[in-house]
Amino acid sequence: MDKYSVLKKYFGYEKFKYPQDEIIDFVLEDKEVIGLLPTGFGKSIIFQVLALILEGVSIVISPLIALMEDQVKTLRKKGILATVLNSNLSYEEQFVIYSNIKKYKLIYVSPERLENTVFLKHLKGIKVSMVVVDEAHTILWAEGFREAFGKIYSFIEQLEKRPKLLALTATATHSTVQKIRAYLHLDNPIVVEVPMDRPNLFYKVISLDNKMNYLVKYLKSHQKDRGIIYCLTRKKTEELHSKLLGLGFPNAYYHGGLEVELKKKNQEAFTLGSQKLMICTNAFGMGIDIPDIRFVIEYDLPQSLEDLVQQMGRASRDGTYGEGIVLFSFKDIDTVEYFISQQENSIIQKQNQKKLEALVEYCLTKKCRHRYISSYFGQRKENCKQACDNCIKKSR
Repeated sequence: MDKYSVLKKYFGYEKFKYPQDEIIDFVLEDKEVIGLLPTGFGKSIIFQVLALILEGVSIVISPLIALMEDQVKTLRKKGILATVLNSNLSYEEQFVIYSNIKKYKLIYVSPERLENTVFLKHLKGIKVSMVVVDEAHTILWAEGFREAFGKIYSFIEQLEKRPKLLALTATATHSTVQKIRAYLHLDNPIVVEVPMDRPNLFYKVISLDNKMNYLVKYLKSHQKDRGIIYCLTRKKTEELHSKLLGLGFPNAYYHGGLEVELKKKNQEAFTLGSQKLMICTNAFGMGIDIPDIRFVIEYDLPQSLEDLVQQMGRASRDGTYGEGIVLFSFKDIDTVEYFISQQENSIIQKQNQKKLEALVEYCLTKKCRHRYISSYFGQRKENCKQACDNCIKKSR
């Protein structure tokens, strides 16, 4: 089938969003591509359509188990042969997958799986047509967090034939693009970029010491809306979850330290709508495609503007009005600086300190917040006029 037939049969769309179809064509022409598309744009459709067109299997490298499982579950409902290999699976479950590995069109794995000798053994004699690095900005996690991200190219070299290569992300500065290119050994990749601004989101920063008072008032006026509140630490996530429950605000919570079954239960409760509010760390949300999340609140300062944009980008993917709010306190800066100080590599420390400074400047600026974010990622945008607190103040 051609790309349009695949799109219609499996995804129900008549046409692609530009430049989804252009990226597909580039890959089919054996060009290596880095795609920079906004959160909620439909990056996954690009490589899923490609995988169904190409012969053999496509390997999708993804950073989070929840992200992989969510996409595979959706694909299976569409009748697409997809699977995920991760540490949650028992030996018996992995054995079943390996025994049937030739039948799959997409296999989702973490970068750590690429070093697994059993996985490599079962790929022998199988045509790996494409390797996709999803959420490709996480390649930077190779620098002192998850070293396996830096070894993706070593895996590619061990394949019998060099596959087609595609890297996709929503948030990447020029520097990040260059690192993606270097880690994947891309000689002359085509970089396809879409304006990342989300004009339907209203950005505002509230500077205050008593965050809970503001949050309670806000939640009372948005009880029918679905929303996410991000915290920086697991401890703060659990504390806020309990406090809000005690104040009569039902919510689910999520962080990387929860048991697997509790993570699944809480994620499903939010995804299916039985819980309208999610309290979480940045472990939640990547790849979660819920169209009607109406607000994202940063209860704590995240670690970078990249994190901020990723998280706020989960609001109102249906294109209607949504809000991205930062509850800013200078005390939060100390917490982020502590995390930065735990990084052993002094070069990475300096890079992360600069990212923090850019984030603080975003919080303190009197200029258009949409324009500030676009400029940070090397894109041009005029003042939003009505879509951030600063521009609203100027118009009064």
